[in-house]
Amino acid sequence: MNRIEGKNIYLRKLTLKDVTSKYLSWLNDSRVNKYLESRFVKHTLNSLKKYIQSHNQPGSGSKMLGIFLSDGTHIGNVKIGEINRYHHHANIGIMIGETQHWGKGYATEAIILATNYAFNELKLHKLVAGASIQNVGSFKSFKKAGFSLIGTYKKHRLYGQFYVDEVLLERIKTHK
Repeated sequence: MNRIEGKNIYLRKLTLKDVTSKYLSWLNDSRVNKYLESRFVKHTLNSLKKYIQSHNQPGSGSKMLGIFLSDGTHIGNVKIGEINRYHHHANIGIMIGETQHWGKGYATEAIILATNYAFNELKLHKLVAGASIQNVGSFKSFKKAGFSLIGTYKKHRLYGQFYVDEVLLERIKTHK
């Protein structure tokens, strides 16, 4: 996989060259990581390099793709993870780290590109996403990308001192 071209962005596999202080700052920014499970860990350049290396290993069961603007600016990531080779499904998650690019449709475009990659190149049958009920932007992006709401885990995630619901979405490959 070289590049997955879209209208406004492209995706490609993350490499160690993509591990920069800017990328690291996203993971430690409370606005960016507010709904990410990685918010519980203080990240360093070394821990981030190890994380990217672990996803680049053959047979790792996941794909870490960077989201890049046409000028090569890295603005976020899409992870297709926990790939189940027997049942042909996986989870998908997204992060737009550059906050000035929130609300511009890049997340939706990245989800569509990653979904097409998962279905056509990875030969997956289904992708599943989860989002905190409070993460309206993520929920809207997945809905716009063709994902369907399939349920809610009640009081499933702890945010501050309160448990909040998590919505579950899926997209199943349509066979032509």
